[in-house]
Amino acid sequence: MHPSMTKLMIGGIAALALAMGIGRFAYTPVLPSMQLDQGFDNQLAGIIASANYLGYFIGAFAAGAVPKEWSRTSVLRVSLLSGLVTTAAMAATESAWIWSALRFLSGLASAGILVLVTATVLEHAARLGRTYLAAILFGGVGLGIAISGLAVLLLDQRVGWRGDWLGLAVISGLLLVPAWLWIVEDRGTAGTVAMEKPREGPSGYPLIYLILAYFCEGAGYIVSGTFLVAIVQALPGLAAYGEVAWIIVGLAGVPSCLLWAAFGARFGLVAALIAAHLVQACGIVLPLVSASPLVVVLAAILFGGTFMGITTLTVGLAGRIAPANRAQVVGRVTAAFGLGQILGPIAAGAMADRAGDFELALIAAAAVVVLGALLLLIGRLQSVVAGSRSQA
Repeated sequence: MHPSMTKLMIGGIAALALAMGIGRFAYTPVLPSMQLDQGFDNQLAGIIASANYLGYFIGAFAAGAVPKEWSRTSVLRVSLLSGLVTTAAMAATESAWIWSALRFLSGLASAGILVLVTATVLEHAARLGRTYLAAILFGGVGLGIAISGLAVLLLDQRVGWRGDWLGLAVISGLLLVPAWLWIVEDRGTAGTVAMEKPREGPSGYPLIYLILAYFCEGAGYIVSGTFLVAIVQALPGLAAYGEVAWIIVGLAGVPSCLLWAAFGARFGLVAALIAAHLVQACGIVLPLVSASPLVVVLAAILFGGTFMGITTLTVGLAGRIAPANRAQVVGRVTAAFGLGQILGPIAAGAMADRAGDFELALIAAAAVVVLGALLLLIGRLQSVVAGSRSQA
């Protein structure tokens, strides 16, 4: 690999670990300690989580609309600093409103980092003919999740939830260094890749079913993505396994994009997406089957090994549906996913408070993910029928 590409990949992985693994998902392992100390319920916990996803939803559009005359590198660096500051500031207050505001700003920063890093790294990778590096780059999300879980596991009993956030801020500062130094926009050639003509024709798959399925994925996966550590810690005899489960989620996520991309290349993107949805649904409900540590580990592997893979496959299929208008189509499915993420934690938190546990919320989340698989199948059948008619 070209040395400059190596540094860019390291910086990109570090940036996604900071933005997503910590800025977006570190709330999950810290949440049980915050609730124990501050005494707020699951519904409020879901609202605080949804504030982050709302920020991410808005930030994705804002980052995609950065004017060409602006320096992408400068905007990225502001986003990196914002991610660090909002993480540290979580330790400075006990106000749910301020927490929500900070999580919202963290979501804005996370989306900015994800969009700008992805654009910069993939432009360089495409020039070298190495677009497969995208799957490696997104492994940074899983790496960040594993780091956040390990940090909380080591810190929580010693310094409490405030120390957790401060420790995560220190780690963010370390991750910021390679991202700051090595992700630099090439102003002379930026945008040339986007002007290239698409190499593949449209897939014929109906876009509406992909949009609805990705909405279901956003609403379903995020229940475990927000409450998994709290769910595991509430199981009999598994109080010490919450952070461990979250570490396993992250580690399973590191290779997942590569694995699901290979599965999609072998069996087709729609078939791979349906399989990933069904595997993830199993992972979501497994903690209800048994309080065995082995079952919890398996649930973490199934969940962590699918949610980023589903994103990779969905974005790939969206691009094939309309290769001449790739950015707009990807934007539509991403918006649907973001909306699902916002609604999921609020609904799950309210269900958990009314029922006294997360059983109903997990069943509902898995059912929504399965509904996404069903919608994908309907879309596949409809595209086959339409293709047969056109040939006739």
